[in-house]
Amino acid sequence: MKYIVFTMKYFSVYLHGAVLLLSLHSNKIVEAMAKKYRIKDIAELAGVSTGTVDRVIHNRGEVSADSRKKIEEVLIRIDYSKSFGIQAKEENKRFRILAILPQHAEGDYWHAVKRGIEHMIYYSAHIEVKLNFLYYNQFNIHSCREAFDKALSMKSDAILIGPSFFDETFMFANQLFIKNIPYIYIDTFVENTKPLAFFGPHPYQTGIVQAKLLTTILEDGKDAVLFQPKRVGDKTSIQSLSRSYGFITYLKEHFPHIKVHSGQYNYENKKENDRLLDRLFDECHSIGGAAVFDTKGYLIAEYFKERNITNIKLIGFGTNKKNVDCLKSGSIDFLIAERPEYQGEAAMRAAIDYLLYNETGNVENYTPIDILIKETVDFYK
Repeated sequence: MKYIVFTMKYFSVYLHGAVLLLSLHSNKIVEAMAKKYRIKDIAELAGVSTGTVDRVIHNRGEVSADSRKKIEEVLIRIDYSKSFGIQAKEENKRFRILAILPQHAEGDYWHAVKRGIEHMIYYSAHIEVKLNFLYYNQFNIHSCREAFDKALSMKSDAILIGPSFFDETFMFANQLFIKNIPYIYIDTFVENTKPLAFFGPHPYQTGIVQAKLLTTILEDGKDAVLFQPKRVGDKTSIQSLSRSYGFITYLKEHFPHIKVHSGQYNYENKKENDRLLDRLFDECHSIGGAAVFDTKGYLIAEYFKERNITNIKLIGFGTNKKNVDCLKSGSIDFLIAERPEYQGEAAMRAAIDYLLYNETGNVENYTPIDILIKETVDFYK
């Protein structure tokens, strides 16, 4: 059998029967026509991760311009558009992913997280994912325990968790670790556990941001109040605790003369909520600013409207419709948006990349926040 050799700048082509071989100067010999290319092979040729290749091929998620260019050059080289070789074995895999989230209504923070998770399913049509959801009352520790207990009885390849209660999440995470089930946190990181990843804003830093914003509009000589929801079984959520620490630390360092009060609201009982707020403001007449560490700031704003309180500045989190309406009306002065849909999407992407390719990235992934005012909120997407 005769060989025909073509010498070119970057590689030599050897024609031997029906098989075309590309001999690269990097000493990587790749069968161009006969080989069935896997995503892993493309990643090695492009010098990027398998997850990055997957996102380019299936058009899901963000990829840097440099990485995309490298991958596209490899795809052209192997004639990807005409090749039947890229039938990755991972496309035949089936995964069971469970998401455990706080209960929510449409338009709420956790509804946006859920939408992000489901969005990634749409962009992962090349694999079969059975996605289940479990919900719990984030203001009731017993509801959280029930959800975690039920999750342990279900078969899951990976679990996404939106934590609220530290002890319960800590114990649940340890049980998952023992069972070798990877888990990812959304919104809140739980210390001394070993998640595959976490996606969410930095709670301590967001607390500082909230304090900075409040002090720019707080009247001289006035106090501040930090609002926490009334909860069954545990006084403070993990996220709120860290945010309040950042808030108080900033005031202590820069505005030590500002006195900080603690306030509670009741999300589930308006009559009880009014009673709690009435007692607070009857006893503390010097309050001029309020901070709410979750997405229920509208409850305080609506109370202010009902009581005709106009001299207290209010800062909250979340872009649910009620919060935005209060921002537009002036009863909320600032809203901090946390990009919940992105958090859900990123968490789901990390789970799929790990299950498909055993690929891991950074564990702690802090996401951006946005500061909204009534003049710009209509343009925020």
